[in-house]
Amino acid sequence: MNKLYILFISLAIMLSSCDKVIDLKLKQMEPKIVIESVITDLNTRHTVIISTTTNFESTNGKVPVSKATVVLKAAGGTTINFTEQTPGNYVSSRYRGIPGEKYTLTVTVNDKSYSATSVMPLPVPIKSLDQIEISFLGNVRKVVQLNYNDPAGIVNFYNNRVFINNLKRANYYLESDRFNDGNEVKNTIYIDEPDLVTGDVVRVQMLTIDENVYKFLFSITQISGNGGPPTTPANPNSNFNNGALGYFSASTTSEATITIK
Repeated sequence: MNKLYILFISLAIMLSSCDKVIDLKLKQMEPKIVIESVITDLNTRHTVIISTTTNFESTNGKVPVSKATVVLKAAGGTTINFTEQTPGNYVSSRYRGIPGEKYTLTVTVNDKSYSATSVMPLPVPIKSLDQIEISFLGNVRKVVQLNYNDPAGIVNFYNNRVFINNLKRANYYLESDRFNDGNEVKNTIYIDEPDLVTGDVVRVQMLTIDENVYKFLFSITQISGNGGPPTTPANPNSNFNNGALGYFSASTTSEATITIK
């Protein structure tokens, strides 16, 4: 009888514990400013995107920041003011960046300023895009090969943006010339999904970027698991000061397009 009573009490405790709601006390973090901007040597209107981070429970991935002051200054003396076009999106007048110039982007929000600097590298032109086929486990895939000559004696970093039928891929295709300085480079660009098919138009925009921007973007790829298993989440090192997240990049660009056969 005693054993039966103990069994009954134990079962009652187990059943009651199943209905208990566990309230996770997640620490509320103060929102941080996130700034994202790329200016190039193309004669175009450049964009600065400003937002704030949100807490874990929030359903909003991004909160746009309005009424900020955004100013771009070149070491040579040029000053460009950005105007808010839509909430959190600030656009400049048409401006062509100058290779070799040092740029400083300053964003002021609620009387607090955040600045980042970036030196625009010298341009590296794309020679051509080729279509090649790769066979793996009996499956044949069409891929694109990017060809260019890396300048000798200059440390270079690249971010290749890939567009398929005018839709931008989310991935970063980063590389450096650590092992191919001064060489002819034939870089195969692997696209996970979807597979390329006849008629697809692939456009590659090769940006030369400075080392700090390369490190920032590379850390993002490590966190997201692009090219390998994801690492422990952490905020990548931004080139902005005062605790802002994000990055500012002054980049030169070269583009080429190929239609898949």
